[in-house]
Amino acid sequence: MRRRVEIARGLIHEPRVFFLDEPTTGLDPVSRVAVWEMLRQLKQTRDLTVFLTTHYMDEADKLCDRIAIVDHGKLVALDSPMRLKASISGTNILEVSFPMIPAGWEEEMRKLPEVESVSGHENLFRIATRNGPATTMALLDAAAQVQLPVQSLSVQSTTLDDVFVHYTGRQLRDALQEASPKESPLMMRRG
Repeated sequence: MRRRVEIARGLIHEPRVFFLDEPTTGLDPVSRVAVWEMLRQLKQTRDLTVFLTTHYMDEADKLCDRIAIVDHGKLVALDSPMRLKASISGTNILEVSFPMIPAGWEEEMRKLPEVESVSGHENLFRIATRNGPATTMALLDAAAQVQLPVQSLSVQSTTLDDVFVHYTGRQLRDALQEASPKESPLMMRRG
């Protein structure tokens, strides 16, 4: 509640540009989501540019239209979250489970488009692929052809954490340890 009041106080004079420095640091998950909702409402109802610094990649992905990754004071990447994630080659992981496994099914999954590897235990499989959507569609089609129900399916795609590591060459926790108190490796711009 206090953080939302601080944000509201900053908007009293109706600024055209609004700076937020790690607005959800130290908040519990419920409060964090409430602040996110408040920022989304601001974006929809005001003609306002918001500059947001954060170390939370999920926050940047959910809130920001454009993301700048700053490493040791240098801008190393700037684009939309979607384009940044698409800019690095990555492997998508499909996790799929079936109620039963027909003979030769694991080999059939290896033949799906863009599949790099398949590993499994009992009825749960992990499929590494270069193209999550294409492999997912082909998997569902193949399962339907043999009348094999899919119990669960999830796709893990490239994340902004992956993007950060790609452009800076190190994990975010390493950057946090090296950063001075005033330096943030990410600067977000919305609006």
